[in-house]
Amino acid sequence: MRPKWFVTVAGLAMVAACGGSSSSPSGPRVTISDFSFSPSTLSVKAGTTVTWTNNGPTMHTTVSDTGVWSSANLAPPTGGGGYGGGTAGGSFQFTFNTPGSYPYHCSLHPPSNSLYSNFVGTITVTQ
Repeated sequence: MRPKWFVTVAGLAMVAACGGSSSSPSGPRVTISDFSFSPSTLSVKAGTTVTWTNNGPTMHTTVSDTGVWSSANLAPPTGGGGYGGGTAGGSFQFTFNTPGSYPYHCSLHPPSNSLYSNFVGTITVTQ
């Protein structure tokens, strides 16, 4: 016989896998982890909102190379992320209204430091 908590955990996992949370952002997402953006390049249409979420072990940011946007410090997830009573990592959203190419980086781990030279990304916005 399975304990009751197993059924509850399995039920919650199923809801999460099916997108049962109405509070999660829709649209393209960029994950920040291990000093990288994934995907590092993204193409979206004008009017699209992109969400960056920190799943890395340390605090990170997303900052436009040309000053178009700058996030606050995005905290890392704690205690197992959104599961097991922990908190999910910090997130930031920006809506791209003008076509163009938007390179960005983490200001806390700038690409000018050779250790983080690949910690960059680009959003390409089309009409």
